[in-house]
Amino acid sequence: MISRFSHISLFRLAGLFIWLSLSIPIVVKIVIGEDWINSQSILWLLSHLAFGIGFIILTKNLGHSKLLYDEWILLFAMIAVIFIINWSTLSINGLFYSLIITILLPWIMTVKQGILVLITQNLLIGWQILSGLDGIVESDSQSIDMVFFLFFWIGISAFSYVLSFVGCRQQNAKEELRKLNSELRATQVLLTESSRINERLRISRELHDLIGHHLTALSLNLEVATHITEGKAQKQVAKAQGIARLLLSDVRDVVSSFRNKGNLNFAQAIVELTDGIPRLNIHIDIDKEYTIEEPKLAQTMLRCTQELITNCIKHAKAENLWLNFSKDGEKIVIIIEDDGIGCNASFREGNGLTGIKERAKQFNGNAMVVPSSKGFCVQIEFMTG
Repeated sequence: MISRFSHISLFRLAGLFIWLSLSIPIVVKIVIGEDWINSQSILWLLSHLAFGIGFIILTKNLGHSKLLYDEWILLFAMIAVIFIINWSTLSINGLFYSLIITILLPWIMTVKQGILVLITQNLLIGWQILSGLDGIVESDSQSIDMVFFLFFWIGISAFSYVLSFVGCRQQNAKEELRKLNSELRATQVLLTESSRINERLRISRELHDLIGHHLTALSLNLEVATHITEGKAQKQVAKAQGIARLLLSDVRDVVSSFRNKGNLNFAQAIVELTDGIPRLNIHIDIDKEYTIEEPKLAQTMLRCTQELITNCIKHAKAENLWLNFSKDGEKIVIIIEDDGIGCNASFREGNGLTGIKERAKQFNGNAMVVPSSKGFCVQIEFMTG
């Protein structure tokens, strides 16, 4: 049953389970305690609820390495909640909340940022505990034990971060492998189609060059024979000439059919490319008979589509992605749109979008970012003529 959930869902469920476990002392105090309605208990309850809500919001787009400005504020607000809980409960309960943040860091930011936040968090927690020992412990021996526990907790925190980082890196490697596998399957479809087309072209040339030429020569010889024969023989020769012409016409039709059906099945390649992509609902608008004649153009279209899908997963924080493929005469149009964060004032074209424009220019086309009410939208055009 667990295998049905994605790694993101399992991570969020694990964090929520720890948060719910930390709710037990609050529930017990409310049920058993007679004087739980006081400023400190209410502050503890509100802080606990705020931390859970913050965790849900912060993990909504888990897997992206870049936090937005408001998400950074939310993260530090959650860290501040740790100190509020320690202060309101006169205990070290906030350490368990910090463990959730520690495990979360590798999934939402870079390694350098994560280590810096982790060190800052532990230093502040240590300062709060050491500066407030009188309110937490009652004797010097307990103070020494608390100091030892603090160093022990720092070790647990570091171990948890490393363990989470390894899991994150393995998941990224798995995702990269899935991406390469999808590209390989899509390319395999194009190669298979290309091989099929080349074989059909080879057969059509053989039919045209060998049988077609021989039938033409036969028809010409029979034409000559009709002029040098008489009577019943002439009728048979004319009949044979008619059969030869009919056979030649059939061969030409077969050759034309082979050449006209020599297009790549691009729709199947797109289906293979988008198969199994996590954290994204992809909606494909493409005709099942959507074909491309030139293999190089089909490969270029495939690469541009893959680049935009990758950018959407990394940066857009979108839930849905729409892929639209259409033809207008000699012009091929690809429109890719998501419902993510869209363009902001600091948006700059990266190497991916620049590469897409360069690929489109090879086929006298272009790529542009177009206004969208949903999120981010790119339109790519290729000319086949």
